[in-house]
Amino acid sequence: RYFLLQWPHLCFMAMLDDQCIGCIVCKMELNRRGIMRGYIAMLAVRTNQRRRGLGRTLVERAIEEMEKHGCEEIVLEAEASNKAALRLYEGLGFIRDKLLVCAIGPGVC
Repeated sequence: RYFLLQWPHLCFMAMLDDQCIGCIVCKMELNRRGIMRGYIAMLAVRTNQRRRGLGRTLVERAIEEMEKHGCEEIVLEAEASNKAALRLYEGLGFIRDKLLVCAIGPGVC
């Protein structure tokens, strides 16, 4: 809810008839260096709607909106085991910058 209330212009839903089949939730703010940074917090596409370009379309729409509002960089996090997400983001020009290690376990941190 926090993202939706603070950055409604950076949250998008993909609808098919009356069902949500995908969504992306993002935010933007100045980082420590004073650069406007966008952040993709969540991307989700229903399992039966995957591999049709919907995730890519949602990310592209979010990037377009962040750039329109002055973002100079965009960051995100994805689990190393999520190969489909990594391929999607790399195909859109994102680069792997660092590996975050979670001592608790996957999906918990």
